Amino acid sequence: MKREIEENAETIRRLHSRIKETFEVRDQSPSKKREWELACKEFHARYETLSFPCNYTEALKKIKDGDQLSVESALCFVELRPYFFRSGYMYRELIRRLKNANLAGSHRERRDAIIHTYRQWRASQCKV
Repeated sequence: MKREIEENAETIRRLHSRIKETFEVRDQSPSKKREWELACKEFHARYETLSFPCNYTEALKKIKDGDQLSVESALCFVELRPYFFRSGYMYRELIRRLKNANLAGSHRERRDAIIHTYRQWRASQCKV
């Protein structure tokens, strides 16, 4: 699952980069504008599937109940902390949901380790 997350993150970055590249020249000709439109369309068509191993919206609802696939997907995502468009928002929401989830065994241990690391990072960012 982690390899899939990493590969999908790379694909999202590539698709997003293509939007930026085509945006710069979209006003040069109708064909350049069409190229930009197609880049946007492909990005938006593929984003939901690529951004999270299972349905993100459904996973957010199921994490609290300890749904195994949703919890495992969320844990893998926050452990990897992939970087792509909107991944930071997803990361923070998954952390919030995992904090309130009723987890057992290794899922609880992984969650606790992630939250501990996250709190340490937050504390280091707040120092002035």
